[in-house]
Amino acid sequence: MKNRTILIGLLIILSLVSIGCQSHSVQMTSGKKYISDYSHVEVKEANKTSTDKEVKLVAEIEPSLRFPARIGLVKIYNGKITNLSPEEVESWIKVKEEMGEKFGDFIPVSSMIAEMVYSSQNRNTKRHGSPVEIFRKVRLGAARQHLDYVLVYEVLSSTKTTKLASSIANWTIIGGYLIPSRQIKTTGHANALLLDVRTGYPYGTATATLNANEISAWFNNRDKARNLADKNQMSTVIKLIPEVQQMMKKLMQNSKQV
Repeated sequence: MKNRTILIGLLIILSLVSIGCQSHSVQMTSGKKYISDYSHVEVKEANKTSTDKEVKLVAEIEPSLRFPARIGLVKIYNGKITNLSPEEVESWIKVKEEMGEKFGDFIPVSSMIAEMVYSSQNRNTKRHGSPVEIFRKVRLGAARQHLDYVLVYEVLSSTKTTKLASSIANWTIIGGYLIPSRQIKTTGHANALLLDVRTGYPYGTATATLNANEISAWFNNRDKARNLADKNQMSTVIKLIPEVQQMMKKLMQNSKQV
């Protein structure tokens, strides 16, 4: 009986365990050089396909990253521009202060301004939620606010609930309160992309993943799953921000060498 009591106590104490990974990358390559490097395989104009022409048009873009800069912040949730949480705002302010005056400033892109500008330029409402149109809306909104670059980030989560061996407690009323019988696993994925507002040049990406587990009694596992997913999403964003900061530091250094 004593051992059973200890086991129950350990299960109840067990709550949040988080592990994950994070990474970032940067780009400052020349489009003109990229195209010229392939001049030896240049296809005659008459034989070029529409894809060949598109590839050249897309690749010819040049980086023009300069600091200090006005950098827009855009958080995407469920395919829409959404407000930043107080925790996120505080974290971005801290990054700005640590980067120094030569870095510039973070400025949230207004979802209202982005929607207003986008709607005035777009009459086709059928594709509003497509990734292409979302990025178009972001760039148009950032342009109206006269921002140089825009950092777009999105966080998603997946949650799975699994029965434990103790799920026999589901058959009793008292047992349901005493023995957690569900294991909730949720994984948060956050991705960030820094774009040039004027040209669409992608300067860098950052990612972060965070896994969280929690033990729950059967009768409230749905609420626990939602709460755990919400908490893990926020924790994943907070974990993403240092990766973005490292990305920005590399870009600042590379911009001095161009």
